[in-house]
Amino acid sequence: MPRGYFLGEFEITDPATYEVYRTKVPDIIAAHGGRILVRGGDPQPFDGAMPQRRFVIVEFDSPEAAKTFYNSDAYQAVLPFRLNASTSNGFAGLLTGLQ
Repeated sequence: MPRGYFLGEFEITDPATYEVYRTKVPDIIAAHGGRILVRGGDPQPFDGAMPQRRFVIVEFDSPEAAKTFYNSDAYQAVLPFRLNASTSNGFAGLLTGLQ
């Protein structure tokens, strides 16, 4: 079965508000079987330009598990802390990986 990856890229504009999100979300991810692979990162492009922003990659056992995490009541309760503490031109999405 293919893995599901939650990928996020954004710029933090309100560190205090973001801290609430950052401290609560790992337990929610773990409760859905997710594993944080990248959190923060230090972008160093090989080709082209890469924004100096925050990157997050979380691996789930399946795309469905990633969707279940994102749509869970627990995640939706903390999501406003990220949305209100980061730029609106950032994104979060689902990627489907190999087995």
